[in-house]
Amino acid sequence: MKILITCGGQGTKLWPYSRQTKPKQFQPIIDGKSSYEIAVETILSAFDAEDVYISTKQKFVGFVSEQSPDIPLKNYIVEPDIALDRGPGEGYAFLRLSMLHPDEPVFYVQADMVREPAEKFIEMIHAAEKIVRETGKYVTGGAKALEPNMGADYLELGQQLEGYGVDAYQLTKFHYRKQTVRETRELIENYHVVLQWNHLCWYPGKVIEAYKQYRPDWYEKLMEIKDVIDRPGEREAIKKIYETMEKGPTEDVTRNIMDSGDAVVILLPFRNTDFGTWESVREFNADDDGNHLDGNIVAIDTHSTLVKSQNPNKVIAVAGLTDVVVVDSDDALLVMPGEDIDKIKDIQALLANDKQQYL
Repeated sequence: MKILITCGGQGTKLWPYSRQTKPKQFQPIIDGKSSYEIAVETILSAFDAEDVYISTKQKFVGFVSEQSPDIPLKNYIVEPDIALDRGPGEGYAFLRLSMLHPDEPVFYVQADMVREPAEKFIEMIHAAEKIVRETGKYVTGGAKALEPNMGADYLELGQQLEGYGVDAYQLTKFHYRKQTVRETRELIENYHVVLQWNHLCWYPGKVIEAYKQYRPDWYEKLMEIKDVIDRPGEREAIKKIYETMEKGPTEDVTRNIMDSGDAVVILLPFRNTDFGTWESVREFNADDDGNHLDGNIVAIDTHSTLVKSQNPNKVIAVAGLTDVVVVDSDDALLVMPGEDIDKIKDIQALLANDKQQYL
């Protein structure tokens, strides 16, 4: 069994902490630790460092080395510093693993999430390995859908699988996210569906074969990359091939696998928090007033508010706030209503015009 931890994304919605030079997965946002550090610590509590691989970009190798010193350098799978979404980068990682460990299942872990309790996460990993070895089926994760989630895809469940110590089901149909709340509500009320969460486990060679079937253009480029691995000038040759790949999500491949009838869903036996926005950070760390106050903070009559500062020598005082986000970094200050948090992308668009150094 091998573990693949991916940490090459940008995480722009946690600006001004998350930057192009140091994205959210490496930022200390949970009790002074990054989500990457927490993911590595959890995995190393149950697996040898030799069995853990890290997929990241070249520009983030320093953070990986600093925050996970136990992982051997030879286990770094380093993709070029080119933003192509997850599809090409994860394809490259699975290609490398298929060459190194063709007969070993790989469990895929995204570093920008936190799973609690950690021991339940480990139990799921072992159950997923057992299912893959005994059935050969692709395994993914799912969570019960209580309300419409417009940003998620859904998985329709079939027969339950017994004997694995987790709630596991045959996956009968992949439902791509709907366009309206009404359609989504009808789906979760009338079908046995769960939210799809990326916690895949499968043989890396089978993943690459799925690339061949569902994204042959990516597969062809990956085979070109395979031909230059371990040859002189490898890094530059890989970069030249990689930059010709079309941008796209890994779901271009995985949703087709999940819709093939040859997949299993494990309902996540733990709390899974995706730190995609400041609101998710607040909810994860909320006190009795719904606040997350991190730093030298004084708060009066304040509720459902996040105040975060990197400077321990600066007092930040707030009063009478409800549903507000205040984030103070070394060179930028963000203040906005929590309900308008999506406007961070508009701020970044303005900064990109003439203040690129703050992105």
